[in-house]
Amino acid sequence: MAKTTGSELLIRALRAEGVDTVFGIAGDHILHMLDTMFDAPLRMIDFRHESGAVHAADSYSRILRRGGVMLSTTPGHANALPGLANAQHSEAPVINIAGSAESPNIGRGAMQEFDQVGVAAPVTKGAWNVPSPERIPEFVALAFRTALSGRQGPVHLTIPHDFQLAVVDDAQAARYAPAEYGTPLSVLGDPVQIERAIEILNSAQRPVIFAGSSAGATAEPAEVQRFVETTRIPFFSEDSARALIPDSHEYSMGLGYQPLNAAVRSVRDADVVLMLGKKLDYTNGFGGNPPFADGVKFVVVDPSPAQVNRARTAAVGIVGDLGPVITQLADAAEKRSWSERTEWVSALRATHQKWHSDLAALGKVEDPMHPMHVSNTLQNFIDSDTHVTFDGGDYCHFLRATVKRELPFRFHNVSSFGMIGVGLPYALGAQVALPGKKVVLATGDGSLGFNGMEIDTMVRHELPVKMFVGNNSIWGIDWQIQKGLYGRPVWTDLLPTRYDVMAQGLGAYGEHVTKAEDLEGAMKRAFDHQGPALLNIDIAQIISPVAEAAISRKTGSHG
Repeated sequence: MAKTTGSELLIRALRAEGVDTVFGIAGDHILHMLDTMFDAPLRMIDFRHESGAVHAADSYSRILRRGGVMLSTTPGHANALPGLANAQHSEAPVINIAGSAESPNIGRGAMQEFDQVGVAAPVTKGAWNVPSPERIPEFVALAFRTALSGRQGPVHLTIPHDFQLAVVDDAQAARYAPAEYGTPLSVLGDPVQIERAIEILNSAQRPVIFAGSSAGATAEPAEVQRFVETTRIPFFSEDSARALIPDSHEYSMGLGYQPLNAAVRSVRDADVVLMLGKKLDYTNGFGGNPPFADGVKFVVVDPSPAQVNRARTAAVGIVGDLGPVITQLADAAEKRSWSERTEWVSALRATHQKWHSDLAALGKVEDPMHPMHVSNTLQNFIDSDTHVTFDGGDYCHFLRATVKRELPFRFHNVSSFGMIGVGLPYALGAQVALPGKKVVLATGDGSLGFNGMEIDTMVRHELPVKMFVGNNSIWGIDWQIQKGLYGRPVWTDLLPTRYDVMAQGLGAYGEHVTKAEDLEGAMKRAFDHQGPALLNIDIAQIISPVAEAAISRKTGSHG
């Protein structure tokens, strides 16, 4: 009878799920797993810190819309936990697999022992100890189903080291192996609710659409565009849903975050709001007034029943995957006639365009450099297929507000968790997902410090990410808020560190840019370089619209 090790069962199960890449760091309790994987058709990307590996898997999974696998040993799993907490917020289907000490020794002071499943449970959709070697395929399938169904998110499996080495009869393992693998079947919305939603939207005078991460997980861009063009409703996008229709589209109003897009402030006049996988959370006042009118009607489409009627009563709440529900909505919409809300759409478009032109005008060629000069210059070097990640506070808010996106799955930002430092590994994961494409990271100097050593990972794995560090020697947004609220900064000053020299030391191209007039030439050299490149750009300590809004909220100076 044929025999198979637990590690081979794991690889077989991962390959059945379509996995061709794994992220992680070596360690005692996954050494057999790694040695077996080395001979498998898997790309193995090894990191300098486990949180960076999780963030890269997070990025990779959302761009390609598949599970991103991250492997770690036991103390490495402790390092991975912050990345899992962030992945919950970014709704990334990360499959986090950790080894552990031999199963007979668990509970009696085994090497590096701690409650791996217990600590993972609060920051994942599910966490399990695999109970026996032959059941590895069963639990891998469970992990993928859980991560990729409903509102997507991370999961965790612990596989003890002795289970990896264990030899199992193939016939015994086959009993537990699923008959089919892959993403769960799409969940449709209730047809009666679809019609009710279309009736409300059709009668609206000033409707808007907000698309969030759950839309990015399953929506087909062509179907989103068909729905928007049929209904003629202005469209805002955020997070993984960014640019599901191009920013240049007549009904696209760009980024759906009020402090970084003046057009969003017009929602105070909206009479109907369609939420496509977007939570009514702190980013939009929990659906209150402000920013919305008291009498506004919400139509909520979400894969999670928990998000329907959360924070505010929905006129219609449809539970289902955004992909098929948007197709249902588009089909139903095409059976009706829709008026062109010319005044409403034109006003939003004019506000959006003025916002962009006013910000662009801030980018004068002067020293110290305004963040908008970096944004204006960068836009000359990127195209619609370039993936751009924004990480940090004030510096990156200017760029996130103004770098338009034409294609979906080409945008990452700090998640609603607010965990900075994710950007460098996000960009690294994006380059793994998008070989041959331009990948750009715009990051603050504070954010870079969290995962800067992953530049070494980029160099070793030949990942030519272009990094543009805005260096103002402060933790920008908190420094500005402290000054605005308390009149002095505390713990928010940094040194003018030579991150370009650090990059050079790790094997990347590095250059220090101190004058605005030198930025364009430096960017050209960075993009021309074959490998990873970092520009350490001295910028002015400029307050962003996000920091200004935070100060205003806390001082009550306006709305």
